[in-house]
Amino acid sequence: MQLFEYIDMPNRPYDIIFTDYIGSALHWHYYSEIIYITKGKVAVTCNNRTALLEEGDLCYIYPLQLHAVAKADEAPAEHAVLRFDIHTIHIPRIFLSQMYDCFIRRTQENDFCIVLKKEQMDLAKIDAQIRQIVNEYQEKKEFYSLQIQADIYTILIEIARKMEKDSAPVTGGHLNQNDAFYHILEYIDTHSGEPLEIQKLADMCHMSYSHFAKLFRECYGRSCGEYITYIRLNKAQDYLLHTDYDLNEIALETGFFDASHFIRTYKKWRGITPKQERLKMRNN
Repeated sequence: MQLFEYIDMPNRPYDIIFTDYIGSALHWHYYSEIIYITKGKVAVTCNNRTALLEEGDLCYIYPLQLHAVAKADEAPAEHAVLRFDIHTIHIPRIFLSQMYDCFIRRTQENDFCIVLKKEQMDLAKIDAQIRQIVNEYQEKKEFYSLQIQADIYTILIEIARKMEKDSAPVTGGHLNQNDAFYHILEYIDTHSGEPLEIQKLADMCHMSYSHFAKLFRECYGRSCGEYITYIRLNKAQDYLLHTDYDLNEIALETGFFDASHFIRTYKKWRGITPKQERLKMRNN
């Protein structure tokens, strides 16, 4: 898995869309996504496989899963999209391991998304649930966020009960060490322009500093500090190549102490200074 890729953030803790505009190129993101077809036909592609979804069909796309969505033909189509971070919808801890088994873990990197055809579901129930979520999100009545959270629970439970997934249960009630870092990678990406303390990140995973550092290196082949610097450098490079920000502004935006720190770190990474990188790009 590449650590720095296309990353899109929902409006926490969820983002809800109901639209006839259908189309997205291959991408992935840290959040979960449910797509429910309300009209027409939609093609969903994951890991070089494509499923045709028709009115009443539903699919669940895992976090970090490469996917694309497109209309299947020229006929009108509509779909509802529910995007949410499973780490921030407050699932009771007693159910976390089971929910992670269903909605975070995949047996292989090339696993397909979860597809449920309308024949497999209580269609009237799911349709009403999806439309209620959309209405609550649009109208924003009192306690609407609580109602949406409850409705997302209901849909996830329905999917979990209907899906067929070859996945061994987790023993001992402990989360897989990779799962513990999904939220941390997202947090680092969101807050990379701010001071980040490894101890705070370890606390967020309920680990000691040494245990957190050891597991992070085992999972990603670099220390957490090196990963933070890597994310900052990639973002700084994007500013460098696609804006006219000076080096002080870029350093400030991306979490470096100052321009000197940014220049030293960048040259160590790329072998040339940021100014040379910018000139090289413009000459090309």
